[in-house]
Amino acid sequence: MKNILTNSEVAHYFANDLQPSGKNSGGSFYFSNNAIYSYGSHFCIAKFQNDGVLFFTLRGYSNSTAKQISLVNHATNHKNKIFCAYPEGTHAQNFEYWANEVSYILDKFKRANKPEKYILELETIKKYAQIYADYFNISLPANLEIALSITDKSEVLEYMNKKAEAIRYAKEIEDKERKLKAAKDLKEWRKFERGNLYYRDGWDYLRKDTEVFQTSQGVKIPLEIGVRFYNNLNNLKVGDKLLGFEVSEITKQFLRIGCHKISLKEINAIVK
Repeated sequence: MKNILTNSEVAHYFANDLQPSGKNSGGSFYFSNNAIYSYGSHFCIAKFQNDGVLFFTLRGYSNSTAKQISLVNHATNHKNKIFCAYPEGTHAQNFEYWANEVSYILDKFKRANKPEKYILELETIKKYAQIYADYFNISLPANLEIALSITDKSEVLEYMNKKAEAIRYAKEIEDKERKLKAAKDLKEWRKFERGNLYYRDGWDYLRKDTEVFQTSQGVKIPLEIGVRFYNNLNNLKVGDKLLGFEVSEITKQFLRIGCHKISLKEINAIVK
């Protein structure tokens, strides 16, 4: 087996399965078994599937990587290729790449006087994405399929409006689910069923057992000291301290002490 190869040899040895691995003198262009890489495993140029089909990247990068991609492309001209962004990636990664490309094209499309160029670009992406999906016997994501069927400006605007509405709706659902989970986590934390509270909404919370008050940031305050501090709330002023934490702000709604911001409603509920 030849250990050090020229760049051309790296591409041709990989394409023709002449040895299980190989690299150039600097190690910036190499292959191992069924995949070939440029400057590291983060950039897979191409990968053979078990049936001999070659998944080939659509991504570009630096000039040197572009030259390596070109060498592999020419060396594998006799192979059955399927083009996608990430030959070693997941379906989600590859479909997301195409979706981002489509969004970029549609943004140009809606402002173009001669949209024929962008229609052609959409058709090219549709061809690549459909071949990829057919190989795995899966369907294109619905939003991507709709976007790839666009043929005029009115459809672009309609699609983008629907997409924006879908994004807003998805965000509302996500926010709602996040708040429900936060409420559940807080309830469990108050009952000491969980050690930490990771959700951050700008406020800090309190819980207590028979010995201490504890903040959601993990600070423990002996009950006696905490109650004494509470009984002096009406006389509290900026600069006063509790266990070394300095009061920096006092309002009718909250108390800011150290890195904590705690509502007075929270303090009253826990102490009482």
